[in-house]
Amino acid sequence: MLAALISILVLGLLVIVHELGHLLVARASGVRILCFSIGFGPRLMTWRRGHTEYAVSAIPLGGYVKMAGEQRGEPRHGSAQAPSDPERSGQAGEPWEYLSKPVRTRAGIIIAGPLVNYLTAFISLWVVFVIGYPELLPEVGKVLEATPAQAAGVQVGDRIRAIADHPVESWEDLTKQIYASPNQPLTFRIERGAASRIVTITPQPKTLTDPLGHVKTIGLIGIGPSGAFRSARVGPIAAIGRTLAQQREWLSQTMRSFWSLATGRISMRDSVTGPIGIIYLTSEAVRMGLAPLLFLVSLLSLSLAIFNLFPIPILDGGHLLFLIIEQLRGRPLSLNVQERSVQISFVLLVTLVAVVCFNDLSRFGFFEKVLGWMNR
Repeated sequence: MLAALISILVLGLLVIVHELGHLLVARASGVRILCFSIGFGPRLMTWRRGHTEYAVSAIPLGGYVKMAGEQRGEPRHGSAQAPSDPERSGQAGEPWEYLSKPVRTRAGIIIAGPLVNYLTAFISLWVVFVIGYPELLPEVGKVLEATPAQAAGVQVGDRIRAIADHPVESWEDLTKQIYASPNQPLTFRIERGAASRIVTITPQPKTLTDPLGHVKTIGLIGIGPSGAFRSARVGPIAAIGRTLAQQREWLSQTMRSFWSLATGRISMRDSVTGPIGIIYLTSEAVRMGLAPLLFLVSLLSLSLAIFNLFPIPILDGGHLLFLIIEQLRGRPLSLNVQERSVQISFVLLVTLVAVVCFNDLSRFGFFEKVLGWMNR
């Protein structure tokens, strides 16, 4: 229960950080903030400081920022006169209103949310590399029968130190080299107790479909890890490069996943996780320790940044799209077009969340457990 509660708070914190990015840049740009809420739903606590009302609400999954003059045609705060032109291009309002700011300033306010999520992801992962993370050792825990490894005399407890004169520091190093070498003889330096020996093993080819729907051929020799691991860490400067490299890999995988999902190579049921699945995964990470939790926080925060930049009207990317159109046209889209597009995208997004949550419940066996309780 405690792990689940912490996971909910972590997920909510990532959204709050996102909204805090909007708030800080809006204030720095001279936009008046009317309300900043931590959480949604019924308000548990409120207080006011200057023009801003702060609130703590009952549902801790996120929060929101309300800026003065954020929507065209809304009542003006601090002025008795309503705007005469509902399609004003950003210069007709009070100087402290959002819509009175130039397009580039409003774009900076919008992009601040995803940017703060990216920075959160970067810092979290950097901390993981600095404080130490569990790294699976290249120690053999299982040898399958009738495989190249068994034929070469590999035994449980052997530790693979090098392949083709390339040092092997982790199980990941080991599998990368084996996977990339189907039907290619490889020279293994194996340590068994105090003795060391050299053997040549040719990985067997195996064709499979990866999680993104791509068919490829990899090499296998028929071994499994022992589960032994060490705490690996790097220096603060080296951790910057490791963090950037890992984030580039995550970004590439995320974009390929979206493309495979859009083209039908993979199904949404098997590839998309919603709030329920995220809470479950975060709960497991909480039980494993600080480093796994920060690792997952980094991945979730980066995913949140990417998702929010999609050109969907209800998301930050949709607002940026409206601003780009406004810059190109010299005037904003009509209020009716913007409202309709936001309403449609809201319905689609809620439907998507509902479907994904249903998939999560099915994936984690919720319905089977309910049926089991009913049949008792």
